[in-house]
Amino acid sequence: MRDNESNPKNTPMQLFLADCQFPDIENQVKAYQLFVEAWENGEIAKSDKTDKFEMLFRVHAPGEGRVVCLCRAKSDKEIFEHFAPWRAKFGIHMEFTPVISCQNIVDYHKDLFKTLG
Repeated sequence: MRDNESNPKNTPMQLFLADCQFPDIENQVKAYQLFVEAWENGEIAKSDKTDKFEMLFRVHAPGEGRVVCLCRAKSDKEIFEHFAPWRAKFGIHMEFTPVISCQNIVDYHKDLFKTLG
């Protein structure tokens, strides 16, 4: 077992890009009805930031039936907990891609360049 598995507080959070596509306009309308209600009553804000998950941004392209999110999570469990209800209720197709920050790119490439000479 790795050290961070025995102590979840030490586990770094991974960035994920979520690309979400509604299957049809009917499900999109139903999902946005729920989203508007949850946004206005504070449920979205509450679920968007916990000690193990944080929504960094969410942008909408309603004409395309698409939502793109950048979030940070301790593990895939938190990704599942946050997104699965929306998929189950509205059939939203979701693709998740682990991504890294600009600082990570700089740090990782500096290390790479050292090994390349």
